[in-house]
Amino acid sequence: MAHEFNMDLTPQEEWSWLVAIDLFLGGLGGGLFLLYQIFGLSSAVALLSLGLVVLGGLVLLSELGHPLRAWRALLKPFSSWISRGVIFVALFLIFGALYVAPAFESFSWLPWGDDPTAKKTIGAIAGAAALLVTLYPGFVLAASPSIPFWNSPLLPVLFFSHSLMGASGVVFLLAPFALNGAALPAIRVVGEVLIATNFALIAIYLLTLRGAGLAAREAVRRLSEGALGWTFQVGVVLVGMILPLAVVIWLPSAAAFAGICILIGALLFRYCVLKAGVYVPFAMT
Repeated sequence: MAHEFNMDLTPQEEWSWLVAIDLFLGGLGGGLFLLYQIFGLSSAVALLSLGLVVLGGLVLLSELGHPLRAWRALLKPFSSWISRGVIFVALFLIFGALYVAPAFESFSWLPWGDDPTAKKTIGAIAGAAALLVTLYPGFVLAASPSIPFWNSPLLPVLFFSHSLMGASGVVFLLAPFALNGAALPAIRVVGEVLIATNFALIAIYLLTLRGAGLAAREAVRRLSEGALGWTFQVGVVLVGMILPLAVVIWLPSAAAFAGICILIGALLFRYCVLKAGVYVPFAMT
C-alpha cells in the first residue's frame, strides 16, 4: 500500500518553562550533592541540594493537571523513565537527609552518625541516587523516538555534565558566604573543565543531530535562528559558558558573578532543548 507523508514539522508545545525549571532545579540539587560529597563542603550545601530537588518537584506538580494523581508515576518502573525518576528522587531525598542529618546538633543522636560503616553505606546510596537524579531527565527525553532531536544516547550525558556545571555555579555563588572552605580553588578548576566539556559536548551533539533526519535538522536550525536561536546562542553559549569561563580564569574574585551566569545558562539550556524538539513527519495511509 502506498503511503503519503505529512511533511509538516510540528514543534512540541507540551513541555516548556515549568518543566525546564523542574529539570534545572533537580539537576542542580543532584549535582550539588555530588560536589558536597566529593569536596567535603558544608552541610548547609547538602541541605540546599535537597531543598532544590524538593522545589523542583513542587514546580512539576504545579504543571500537572491533576497533581493528586502524581503517585501513579510510580506504577511503571520497568517501562517508564518517569517512574524510575520519581523513585530516584525519593531515594535521594530519603538517604540524602539521613546522611546529612547527624551533622546538625538536633540530630547528632542518630546512631549512624558515629558508625563509619553505616554512614558510608547511607552516603553511597545517597550519592548514587543523586547521580541518577542528574541523569534520568536525559533518559526521559531520549526515550522519545517521535522527537529525533531528543532521541540520542548523548542527551543523558549532556544533562549530567550540565547538572555538575550548574552545581559549580551554585558553589561560586556561595563563595562570599564561606560555605566552601578550602575547596573553592579546586572547584574553580573543576568548573573550568566542566564549562569547556559542556561546550564541546553541545557542539558534538548539534553536529551529530544535524545529519539525523529532517526533524532533527529542523531542531538544530531552530537553535541557530529566530528567538530560540538568540536564547540559545546568547543565553546558553555566551552568558552560560563563555563569559563565566573568562571570569573564572582571569577574574576569580568575581566567582559569584560567574556563578550567576552559569545558572542562567543552565536554566536556558533545558528550556532550549525542550523547545527545539520537533516531531518526526508521520505517514498517512
